[in-house]
Amino acid sequence: MDQRVSVVTGGGSGIGLAVARLLAEQGPVVVADRDVSALEGAETPGLVAFAMDVQETGDWRRLVAMLRERFGVVHNVVHNAGIAPIAPLIDSDDEAFDRAWRTNVRSILVGTRELWDLLVAGRGSVVNVASVAGLVGQDASAAYVASKGAVIALTRALAIELAPSGVRVNCVSPGTTLTPLLERHFDSIPDGAAARDHLTRRHLLGRLLTPDDVAPTIVHLLSPDAAAGMTGGNYVVDGGLTASFDYGNSFAGGAS
Repeated sequence: MDQRVSVVTGGGSGIGLAVARLLAEQGPVVVADRDVSALEGAETPGLVAFAMDVQETGDWRRLVAMLRERFGVVHNVVHNAGIAPIAPLIDSDDEAFDRAWRTNVRSILVGTRELWDLLVAGRGSVVNVASVAGLVGQDASAAYVASKGAVIALTRALAIELAPSGVRVNCVSPGTTLTPLLERHFDSIPDGAAARDHLTRRHLLGRLLTPDDVAPTIVHLLSPDAAAGMTGGNYVVDGGLTASFDYGNSFAGGAS
């Protein structure tokens, strides 16, 4: 296979880093992240670290200038950077809403627009990372749920707009995945261990997902051969989380 140039946002850790390591088998991978320490830890052969904030249009333009100078084309883009604000709506301020929008949704709009010419030149492929929260909802996470639902809808719109240029756009919705972001959340709440146990039981696999569970599906969708007929779709990788409805003990009459 010819060398393929990839860009992965939020690539310093978690799902993004797992994807970047797989894509490095195909060619150079630009790992974009605002966490400089994570970027330093992610630097391995085949990965090019690039410090940026996906909320900032100027940072996207810096990235594009570098890509144009070094490679002249982009084949794969993974919009993985995201935040997961967890708080009741009544306790959420306007800045929390705006930050979720800018990081999780606006970054995809701006990034895809700025990368447009390089993607078209490579007849590339885009994968947006959403969440099952955009499909079934989640308590105390209205801004996050809304943003991830928007990512799924945006994927369809971008697939339509980029299709005439030979660029495919798809979406992956992971279930609960053990990333540094999630670990920090569990550590920050008083009942973190109980929350983790509950989520574990909800997954039919009997465990939470790892980044290595999710990354292969993303890489598959980027393939110009294996996924040539796939665009505009949302693919759920959730360990069975959304396959069943939890009625609770009351519905079952107290039986386990």
